[in-house]
Amino acid sequence: MNPPDPHARTHTLLISAGVGPVEVRLFVAALADALAGELAVRGYPVLTRTTSGPDDAPRSVALSFASVDTPAVADLVGTHETVARSPLRGGRSRKRWFAGVTLHADPAPTGAETGAALNPADLEITTCRSGGAGGQHVNTSDSAVVVLHRPSNLRVRSEAERSQHRNRAAALVRLSHLLARRAEDARADAVADRRGVHTRVERGAAVCTWVAARDGLVAVSSPSGRAATRCE
Repeated sequence: MNPPDPHARTHTLLISAGVGPVEVRLFVAALADALAGELAVRGYPVLTRTTSGPDDAPRSVALSFASVDTPAVADLVGTHETVARSPLRGGRSRKRWFAGVTLHADPAPTGAETGAALNPADLEITTCRSGGAGGQHVNTSDSAVVVLHRPSNLRVRSEAERSQHRNRAAALVRLSHLLARRAEDARADAVADRRGVHTRVERGAAVCTWVAARDGLVAVSSPSGRAATRCE
């Protein structure tokens, strides 16, 4: 296996049953298998598979994969449907079941989050004279330090210490904490967004229709015009 590209970003394809019944959850399990195979065909092998609920009838399945550029999976996003009579209901039961597929870009990790040191290439460090009320304790040298983190545009100034070295260290620690907090906020927003998906599965206007075959699901219609996809 090739080593991971350090510039690749992790994305997640989330397959959700929404608030649908067990028939939809059974469809989600089979659809996750089919889409994992489709991702591999497109050059995005699944790195992790996270299931919410029983493996055979999950409420949702998250397939994570890495991509340097925006992944070419737009035609997989939207409502998917399967046409099948439920073995759990009578012969007059509904036969169309819908699941939602959404794409989420995971927050890019920061040095503070991963435990790695801040990348010096991302930093712009300048010194200046400290402010203050004056008097015998005022700093007459350029001991204050300003650190700019270019990727996030966060700027930290430290001037509490009389030593430029200590102010620099304090500014870097503060910057690491701010980046970690920002990463945590981004994760929380991503989790909230994914949870909201479970109430937004749209019935109808499917991007792809699937039917069950002996060896898995087969796509029988797709607006993208791609060949039928079979999960084996």
